[in-house]
Amino acid sequence: MAIMDPTLIPADRSHLDDDERHQMIRLELLADQGKFDDAQEVAEDLWLESTDAHKRLYQGISNAFTAVVARQSRQLRGARQISEQTRVMLAPYPRRVIGIELDALLESTAEFIVRGEGPILLRRQGS
Repeated sequence: MAIMDPTLIPADRSHLDDDERHQMIRLELLADQGKFDDAQEVAEDLWLESTDAHKRLYQGISNAFTAVVARQSRQLRGARQISEQTRVMLAPYPRRVIGIELDALLESTAEFIVRGEGPILLRRQGS
């Protein structure tokens, strides 16, 4: 189903095809395991394959992980810049979209960039 308006992307994943749902599960597992470079690659694959409003969403998720990986490489300035670009990129989307709580992602990414460690959350703990 092609969705052109970012505000119309559902909160859940029922509209995604099987491959996208599988990749999203893989993304979550990699993030939970702290394999941020691999999570970034999965998000990038989703971004490159998408053709509707999901494209910019997946690009934003990929950017969040890119910022984290940059911080892990001690590229603090670049990590901050990418994180800010990500915030702008994801602003048009609902705060909960395709099973991800964007505020949790953005906040945990910002905290990681400041501290250089910690989890990257795709949803609030307990959600």
